[in-house]
Amino acid sequence: MSAAPAGTAFRAAIEPAWDLDAWRDAARIALRADLAPEDIDWTGDAQASLLPAMPLTSAQPRTAPPPVPARLFELADAVLCHRDPQRHALLYRIAWRIAHGEKHLLARVTDPDTRRAAELAKAVSRDTHKMKAFVRFREIPGEHDAFIAWFEPEHWILDRVAPFFARRFAGMRWAILTPYRSVAWDGSALAFAPGMHRSDAPADDAREDLWRTYYAHIFNPARLNTRMMRQEMPQKYWKHLPEAHLLPELIRTAGERVREMQEREAQGPRRKIPKRHGDADIA
Repeated sequence: MSAAPAGTAFRAAIEPAWDLDAWRDAARIALRADLAPEDIDWTGDAQASLLPAMPLTSAQPRTAPPPVPARLFELADAVLCHRDPQRHALLYRIAWRIAHGEKHLLARVTDPDTRRAAELAKAVSRDTHKMKAFVRFREIPGEHDAFIAWFEPEHWILDRVAPFFARRFAGMRWAILTPYRSVAWDGSALAFAPGMHRSDAPADDAREDLWRTYYAHIFNPARLNTRMMRQEMPQKYWKHLPEAHLLPELIRTAGERVREMQEREAQGPRRKIPKRHGDADIA
């Protein structure tokens, strides 16, 4: 069957918008129908176009599925988690170009499409790293060994990161709440649910006082670098961290504490390691 008439658009709705399988299925339909990138309106999680369009599932196949490198799907798995509403179209444009002869497109780092996809993937990777580092679980009052954490990711990364927490905290029951989606682990399986509010997570628990005391003792004012600290731990994440309440005071008094350390008289070792029987001094 022939392709759609010129000017006729197809609409591809990806649900959920970050799902690799959903995008891959849609891209396969479009490539088999030999649809050019400009023929498809990838609404995803963006506002749907007001122009009339047929669902992509109605497109008729014209060719066999063209080969696409596995590297593209590895890239897409990260890019789809970005909030950029153009990411679906970007990935399909890359797939289309590869299928139409540009086999080494992903190796051309100066290509605008390849470079943009790499930027989106890098942003998602950075957000993933921050979530792993800055999620703090709080004990649910009245429940044994059950915890909740609140986090506000920049991108749609919860499904991507949840297996990490399932492996890391396999022996306890926990839930992570975000504004757009939530996930719970019961010790054997992950269960996803709609997003929730910050007030749905408990406030500080008793363990956080111990953690703050520990953090205050290990804080080394001589190694303080506020620029690097804010780069690795941006202030927008401080509200999730119990130790963050201490940081303003620790930073403010760092200089004074370093001077005290420098002025403190050096002390010798408090005890010597006793010789073992048969040990001899070095001549």
